[in-house]
Amino acid sequence: MTHGHFDHVGSAVELAEHWGVPIYAHPQEMPYLTGEERYPDPDSDVEGGLIAKLSGYFPNTPVNLRPFVHLLPEDGRVPGLPGWRWVATPGHTPGHVSFFRNEDRAMIVGDAFVTVRQDKLYQVLTQHKEISGPPRYFTPDWDEARESVKRLSALKPSVAMTGHGRPMSGDELVTGLETLALNFDKLALPAHGKYVDDSQ
Repeated sequence: MTHGHFDHVGSAVELAEHWGVPIYAHPQEMPYLTGEERYPDPDSDVEGGLIAKLSGYFPNTPVNLRPFVHLLPEDGRVPGLPGWRWVATPGHTPGHVSFFRNEDRAMIVGDAFVTVRQDKLYQVLTQHKEISGPPRYFTPDWDEARESVKRLSALKPSVAMTGHGRPMSGDELVTGLETLALNFDKLALPAHGKYVDDSQ
C-alpha cells in the first residue's frame, strides 16, 4: 500500500482474504493501518475549491488491517514484485511510499503527486489532466511533500500511475514533474491552510 487513507484502503481486507496474500506498508504508516491512530483531520479551510471545503465530511476513522498487514523490507524490496522497489515519499502521510521499477522506469505514485487536481470539483469531474501536488486537504507536512516530489522527479519515470487522475507518460510526465519539483511552492503549496500556517 502507498498509504492508508480511506480512498486507498478500499477492499484491502476482502482482497487479502480472497487471494490469501499479505498487505505491505511502511513502518510509519502502521499505526494508521492497525487501528491505533487516526490521520490528522482534513483541512477544509485550505486554499482550494469545493472538494477541499467538503473534506471535513470525508471518513477519517482508523482502519484495522490486522493480521494481513506487514512491514515493507528495509532494503527497499517489494515482496512478491521482483524488480520493483519502494521509495519513501512522506508528506501526504508520514509513511507514504511510491513504487518504482528500474527496468522500464514505471512508477506507482499513490498521492505524492496526482495527475488531476483533487480540491477543485470541475477538474475532478472533467478529469482535466495536469500534474499537481498531493491533495491539499489531506496533506499535513508540506516540507516533506516538496522533498518527495523532488525525489520522484529525479527518477525520471517513463510512466506514472497516480492515486487520482489518469496515467501519464513520456515528455509530458518528465517535463510536468520537473516543473512541479522546481516550482512546488508556486504550483502545489496552498496560500493558506491549517497545515501550511503551522509550518511557517
